[in-house]
Amino acid sequence: MKKRAMVLVLSALVFCGCVAVRKPYSLPDEMNPEQIQSVMAKVADWQLANPKEATPPSSRSRGRDTRDWTYGALYAGLMAWAQMADTDTYYDALMGFGEKNKWESYRRLYHADDYAVGQMYIDMYKKFKDPEIILPTQKNLDAILESPPKSDMEMAREGNQDRWNWCDALFMAPPVWAKMARITGQPKYLDFMNAEWWVTTDYLYDKDEHLYYRDSRYFDRREANGEKIFWSRGNGWVLGGLVRVLEELPEDYPDRGRYETLYKEMAARLVKILPEDGLWHPSLLDPVSYPTPEASGSGFYCYGLAWGINHGLLDEKTYLPAVIKSWTGLVNCVHPDGMLGNVQPIGKDPKQITADQTEIYGVGSFLLAGSEVYKIAVRKGEKARKIVVTNPGLSFRSSETISLNWKDVKKSDPDITKENVTVLDFKSNRLLVTQVIEIDGKTELLFQTDFAPGEKKYFWIMKQSSDLEIPVSETTTFCRYVPERADDFTWENDLIAFRMYGPGLWDDAVNSGVDCWLKRVPYPIIDKWYGQMDEKTYHTDWGEGYDPYHVGSSPGCGGLRIIEGEKMIHSNVYDTWKVLENGPIRSVFELTYDKSWKVSGRQLVETKRVSIDLGQQLCRFDSTFTGPDAADIQTFAVGVTTHDQMAKPIANDDRGIVSCWEAIDGEGLGTAAIALLPPVDNTWIAKSDEKDKSHASLMINRGQTPAVSYYAGFGWAKAGKITTQQQWINYLENFKVRIDHPVTVQYVE
Repeated sequence: MKKRAMVLVLSALVFCGCVAVRKPYSLPDEMNPEQIQSVMAKVADWQLANPKEATPPSSRSRGRDTRDWTYGALYAGLMAWAQMADTDTYYDALMGFGEKNKWESYRRLYHADDYAVGQMYIDMYKKFKDPEIILPTQKNLDAILESPPKSDMEMAREGNQDRWNWCDALFMAPPVWAKMARITGQPKYLDFMNAEWWVTTDYLYDKDEHLYYRDSRYFDRREANGEKIFWSRGNGWVLGGLVRVLEELPEDYPDRGRYETLYKEMAARLVKILPEDGLWHPSLLDPVSYPTPEASGSGFYCYGLAWGINHGLLDEKTYLPAVIKSWTGLVNCVHPDGMLGNVQPIGKDPKQITADQTEIYGVGSFLLAGSEVYKIAVRKGEKARKIVVTNPGLSFRSSETISLNWKDVKKSDPDITKENVTVLDFKSNRLLVTQVIEIDGKTELLFQTDFAPGEKKYFWIMKQSSDLEIPVSETTTFCRYVPERADDFTWENDLIAFRMYGPGLWDDAVNSGVDCWLKRVPYPIIDKWYGQMDEKTYHTDWGEGYDPYHVGSSPGCGGLRIIEGEKMIHSNVYDTWKVLENGPIRSVFELTYDKSWKVSGRQLVETKRVSIDLGQQLCRFDSTFTGPDAADIQTFAVGVTTHDQMAKPIANDDRGIVSCWEAIDGEGLGTAAIALLPPVDNTWIAKSDEKDKSHASLMINRGQTPAVSYYAGFGWAKAGKITTQQQWINYLENFKVRIDHPVTVQYVE
């Protein structure tokens, strides 16, 4: 690729002093965000279109097994790019490789090269949630733990590579162990990795040069200029493996500080020996004898240094110029058709590297580098505050809503406003849809993300970049008052919809039960269904769903009742409504119930606040009672109707969950309620021959708690997300785990 003139204004970056970057800086064309994505796509596409291409004239690489170490590196880069790309093409390619490999490692149990592919397998498990993807890898790691290798670290003996006694191994194996520890919550994997890492480092790391020998055969060898031999490619693998381990290490892991120190030592040394052309040569300390630059090692260095800037371990003003140089040099190795050149082949003379030589591990390192350089390109030196969000549990979390106090957000940059705030997801390199909500005098910033078991994710809170599009949600939550249909109040997200009845139905003997609208499309349907009700009834499914759910005098799906002795008393329709927030991530409204409680002889005013988030099958209810009789009302029931015993109820006192599964018009429907505060005393499954009196309910004693809080919702089989009762039970249990073990948010200063 033709080299462009590099214009760089780094503001405080290139001047003396310790003041952090305060103004945005300009970057070369190669670091325009769109250009980075374009060249990454070109390189990835060329590689996928040329799967058997190898470094001419070698035939050693042709037809290589897709489980070997070279593919391990390629997969790591493809995974990084797949998360950024606006197409599933690359996930499809990775899935194809995994299925072809049967998600298995290569031939040798102990050899690090042969299970490097496990990094991709674990990341694909995070994406697709299929436990079969990681079972072979976990089985192999468990076998190693059962019978750990006992060989020494000497390389000269044939077959003596059961231990990590060559530096490249630190990319191949340790990230697999660290990732497995993270997703399983089992420290045994991390502890094994940690012990072996430091055995290798103590053996191969030169504490004077802050570089790794390739293996023991190089301890006493010297280059023509008398310098020690440290291969660029091998040390690149080390730096790449090091940052991938750091990504998985818990912040409080006892040896984390040692890894960070090692990383900073290597980074400082690598920047000091960076050639002017931005690419490190095959032998790091003798560039004269090895005059041609090498792209695969340089790709890992660029990746590792950019990662350190983005994660706050490296000082930006010191290290950014090196990243700019190296990325520009890497881009200039890309041919017009997308082939990445200047990659040292396997077993070939490192002094004879040419622009026409390529290898798949070079592509992997290039894509990894691009994934980190992209973050720098998006931020351009603007202030940003990093947060680390961790899933503490061993279950997946889809569409997890992260809430940040607006006061903490403003600490990122005083110039951030509710109109220009944005969140950058480090994993996907995407700006996320956000919503600022203001309720009860508290302002919060919301965004959503998915988590794998134990996953740790990084984000920047920053101002929206002027040269990037503001993200717009494809789906939304929504709520509104419906005066055109007897004062209904309705609400929905991308999965579920509900309504409750208003003053227009006071004389129709309805109540405050919750009605389910069964939708099977992600877009909003409330306005559409009401808007066409003169021509098409919403009690018929015209392709988007319908309302076949019967409430009557039952609690419907999540109605609240007062318990007095043997009597269960409910309110009637609501009196007033108020919308507090209306999408896209969360909608919140309040309904007040006054008249019907007074008609029943109770001096009560109930304020029912309902919140619904995107991507969830349940929404939240908080009922607060005021008035002279409020203190006397202590026992409540939150229930779901069993539709005259047609639905099969399940009650779980210990977990505070009641649920039902039934068939409506031949399609399965699960409904449920889950207690939040106060905890459940017990559950009650009522069976009755009287219409609408059968239900499954949570029995709650309010005590000193000001509100009764719970979740309620449904899953409809025809929508395709939850199709069996067991899936519904599993979803509810997962939801309960999420309630009990919320994600943790850590601000990184």
